[in-house]
Amino acid sequence: MSCAFLKVNWRYFNGKCYYFSLQEMEWDKAKEQCKELHSQLVVINNLAEQVKSPEERYWLGLTDLNTEGKWEWIDGTDYMNGFTFWKKGEPNDSGTHEDCAHLWTLGEWNDVYCTYKCHYICEKPVPA
Repeated sequence: MSCAFLKVNWRYFNGKCYYFSLQEMEWDKAKEQCKELHSQLVVINNLAEQVKSPEERYWLGLTDLNTEGKWEWIDGTDYMNGFTFWKKGEPNDSGTHEDCAHLWTLGEWNDVYCTYKCHYICEKPVPA
């Protein structure tokens, strides 16, 4: 199985295709870009899916925009009982309004303001 049927920058892993953007944009715009690609911002469900050492910072489909401190995956995946990989001391809402999560050094997660410009990862299942 592969993602070769898709455009450039899509990679196959464990039944899904992942798009690693070359451009940086705000979280909302990245979310919309993924929708245009018939996908969603990445939801990391386990350690195998975790990107270990990203070359850039990448948005995740994880936010507490609806309720401060209540983190939610954009697809409704259970955050409270699911996999997390926050950098030590994160999420900390430093300076307030850090409502979106991204992959940072060593692949750890960090909360940052959603208007920060970041690369992004989209995901979608491989069609049957």
